[in-house]
Amino acid sequence: MIDSYALPPGPPDVMPEGIAAHGDAFYVSSSRHGTIYRGRIGTPTLEVWQPAGADGRTHALGLTGDPLGRLLVCGWETGHIFAYDTATGTLSARVTVEAEVTGLNDICILDGYAYVSDSKRPVIWRLAVDGEVGPAEEFVDLGPFGAPDAEDCFLNGIVPGPAPGTLIVCDQAEEVLWRVDTVTATAERVDLGGAHVAGDGLVWVDDVLYACDNSESDGVIKMWLTALSLSADGRTGKILGRWERPVADTPTTAAYLDGRLFVVNSQLFAERSGYPVGHPFTVSALTPPHI
Repeated sequence: MIDSYALPPGPPDVMPEGIAAHGDAFYVSSSRHGTIYRGRIGTPTLEVWQPAGADGRTHALGLTGDPLGRLLVCGWETGHIFAYDTATGTLSARVTVEAEVTGLNDICILDGYAYVSDSKRPVIWRLAVDGEVGPAEEFVDLGPFGAPDAEDCFLNGIVPGPAPGTLIVCDQAEEVLWRVDTVTATAERVDLGGAHVAGDGLVWVDDVLYACDNSESDGVIKMWLTALSLSADGRTGKILGRWERPVADTPTTAAYLDGRLFVVNSQLFAERSGYPVGHPFTVSALTPPHI
């Protein structure tokens, strides 16, 4: 069993960020260069699947697969959302959101739509994926529901919620989770009983929500894999456990594949914390912690 998967040699600052599982393969994105890598469960080294900069993809963050076999890719400050056919590798669509400033960070699929978190504004974008992709619309602004202004808000991980027609979204800066109702386009903070979760990537394993929980307090950076239980309606939750991860690794996102969590070690905080950036960049595969 392989516990660590290596990205192939490339630029020294690849800084992988997003991950998505599709069949027996998984895809990993480069936040700095836009490369997309493809890995297989039984092969220890990933391959370049989409080269850096292709199709205007100079940044790549959150990834997800859709029901039609496409890989959707968030383009961060480019404002683009890319869709690639996973069978052929060809570009199916490139959709651009209508905003002067944007940071398209993470993406999930629910009921025929893709929902995209924006880290530069407290906004969730939406685009249809039940046929042709797009166009993108500004679906809900969390500001009227109590989210802080853009400079104090950093929306990040996004997944379907436990209740039908709902999403769970991290605000990493405010260290809270949001529940978004996709029927009414309304939002509310999840009541975690006073606990804080500075969530980056989110992934469900059965009824447990795991977060790459990365926070900084008084100059001290901590990295956790945090497990949460949410109520059936997603309005309340509690932390089930926290497991510390190396700061030098800076895990950003995770996918659940073949009974294990595949965790991206971005190393984004390595230099800030006084650690050299190590090579190769890796994805760790681990059994979900016992709860």
